[in-house]
Amino acid sequence: MIHSWLKRTATRVVGTALVTALLAMAPVLPASATVPVIDIANLSQNVLTAARTLEEVDNQITQIQQGIAMLENEARNLTSLPFSVLTELQSSMGQIDQLMGQAQSLTYNVQQVQAQFQQLYPNYQSANFQGNVTQAGLLADANARWQASVNTFQHTMQVQSQIVASIPEDQADLSVLVGQSQASVGALQAIQASNQLLALQARQLSATQDLIAADARAQAANAMQNAEVRSAAEANWQRFYGNGVSYTPTPVNVFGGPAP
Repeated sequence: MIHSWLKRTATRVVGTALVTALLAMAPVLPASATVPVIDIANLSQNVLTAARTLEEVDNQITQIQQGIAMLENEARNLTSLPFSVLTELQSSMGQIDQLMGQAQSLTYNVQQVQAQFQQLYPNYQSANFQGNVTQAGLLADANARWQASVNTFQHTMQVQSQIVASIPEDQADLSVLVGQSQASVGALQAIQASNQLLALQARQLSATQDLIAADARAQAANAMQNAEVRSAAEANWQRFYGNGVSYTPTPVNVFGGPAP
């Protein structure tokens, strides 16, 4: 609408200027004077000049129209996306991180896990446990290892539950972001929608990594429990068997009767 108005206005201005120029060239004669002869060549030259002026104005109007279109496109490209799922993604990641920090028995801390590992899985085949292993100690250690395995499997299931609970929200965010990307009015909105889609994917990959770590930790704890059960059984057998001297039966009098 602005473009057409500019063109019409310029055309009227140039047309008015042309008529004014022609009238100015015509001298005012008294009533008794004879009509002079019009210089056709001069009139043609003036008309040609006016036409060229009109063409230049039209070109300028076209340039202005192109400039306005370029500014409109730049404004659309700089329009920000009025939608964000970053808060929801950060909240979901915070819940999973909180669960990962609640790991019991065997933590994910490098400095702590070594001491916890040696406490739960001391390896009864070592020299430190050859002579001083008691039945009560074996039972207490076995119960501690069993509880550690239970804790790790419970933690894995909690992480799994949290990830599964966030799947419907992820699907809803994915649908909205795809719709926002397809309906974007400019490059900035499309880029911002794509960045949020990448953030959603990164959050899902991070959650999957946490789940793999929790599951691997539980499987390792269970495998070590089985290994320590075998080692503890061998240590218990050695304590029971002693130095290898077999049992020797001896005669015993029962109720005062003769020995068999």
